[in-house]
Amino acid sequence: MQRCPSCRVTVAGHKTCCPLCGGQLTGTPEPETEVFPALEKPRFTTGFVLRLLALLAIAVSVICVLVNIATGWHVLWSLFVVAGAACVWVAAAVAVAYRRDMTQNLGWQVVLIPLLSILWDVWTGWRGWSIDFVLPCVCIVGVLAMLLIAVLCRLPLRAFAGPFISACVLGLVPLILIACDRVRILLPSLLCAGLAILSLVSLTLFQWQTIKAELSRRFHL
Repeated sequence: MQRCPSCRVTVAGHKTCCPLCGGQLTGTPEPETEVFPALEKPRFTTGFVLRLLALLAIAVSVICVLVNIATGWHVLWSLFVVAGAACVWVAAAVAVAYRRDMTQNLGWQVVLIPLLSILWDVWTGWRGWSIDFVLPCVCIVGVLAMLLIAVLCRLPLRAFAGPFISACVLGLVPLILIACDRVRILLPSLLCAGLAILSLVSLTLFQWQTIKAELSRRFHL
């Protein structure tokens, strides 16, 4: 049996260091006394999935560029394919990285998708569809999806307070854009702002202590 001289405890199984202090162990390992079962390594790691997605995006981009060259450079449609593949890879990478936490995943997607849409809108000549439709609709779907997941999985508010509050705050941006006369189609932005305001007011009235604790943790107040 292995023993830690510093902690004065015996350690079952075969450990490389003390699980309490990280110090060196003495004695003979006894693997048959292992308390915890060995964890199986996942078949596909996060890094492997991301590299596979990158390979697929690059392959699609290369094929489209070659086809564009073969058919003539009069219309550079392959540049749109390359940019689209890059955007899809970024969104998919975030989804894979946060696949074990759906609320965090949604929180990042609510920020990422409108940002990529605005960049596309600017690149293609700015028609305003990114702030008229994409931004408010993504915020609405994100807030409602977090609430649905919380109800179905019976999550306490502290488990998803950070991404939920962030999505609600982002949902107020369309109201600011309306005040600045940047929005042409008002209905999606008004619905988004209304949902965000109701959510924030409800949290403030009924879950103020949870919000306060989350703000203190995030901003070290």
